[in-house]
Amino acid sequence: MKKILSLMLALAMVFSFAACGTKSETTDTDANKETASGGNYSDLMTIDGLDLAVEEYGIGFRTGSDIVDEVNKIIKELYNDGTLKKIAEKYDLAANLLEPKDVPSKASGDSDLDYIKKNGKMVIGYTVYDPMNYTDDNGEFVGFDTEFAKAVCEKLGVTPEFVEINWDTKEIELNAKSIDCIWNGFTINEEREENLDFSIPYILNKQVVVIRKADKDKYTDTASLASAKLAAETSSAGEAAIKDDENLSKASYTAVPKQTDALLEVKASTVDAAVLDYTLANSMVGK
Repeated sequence: MKKILSLMLALAMVFSFAACGTKSETTDTDANKETASGGNYSDLMTIDGLDLAVEEYGIGFRTGSDIVDEVNKIIKELYNDGTLKKIAEKYDLAANLLEPKDVPSKASGDSDLDYIKKNGKMVIGYTVYDPMNYTDDNGEFVGFDTEFAKAVCEKLGVTPEFVEINWDTKEIELNAKSIDCIWNGFTINEEREENLDFSIPYILNKQVVVIRKADKDKYTDTASLASAKLAAETSSAGEAAIKDDENLSKASYTAVPKQTDALLEVKASTVDAAVLDYTLANSMVGK
């Protein structure tokens, strides 16, 4: 039903542009904001200086999994030999790259490492999220996390198998062994650490607010957004940021299946603002 709604919204935008008879002016950079998620977002912007939360991305594994230690070792190798930096530079994430830190082992259960190597593959749960995991204009599945996962799997001696999941049930799928890990700009927080084990952090992120450029003077801080209509991905860090903020928690809120759906809602004027990851906003919206 939500997919149908998103399609209807996209069609509504097409008809709206056609009725105007003109195209909005864009820079060369903005013209490259075309994505598989629904169009050009050069008419959107982030609210400058409004960072709701600073956080770190990690790879989520089953609790007690011994593969975490092995993956952490490989992450350090890829960082030290420059591989991670090269991948990060391709996706404008070099400034967000974190130096690997030493963490104590939590391995305690059955051997996931043996299980994955026996299967010859690591099943990776993801959602479409530019610049982490997405399909480019040439039909190739790319992204920082996509290339990162391929590099790790190569060192593990297994094949990566990417499976698009429902983000709202990601931990259920992980524990049911429908997937072997969650690798998709996955924010580390205390609540999640109670239900799974994370790799060492590898990317620094923050939650930002995206609005229409036409509203840049109307929405400048959380107080001005208290009476606005907001959207964020279900069970995401963006949703948590809305609920945790004194002003944003007063606003009308709509949960959507994906962060890109939240952008589409803003573009279609069905909501006033979206709260989402900086990494995605930096890749997709206008400057």
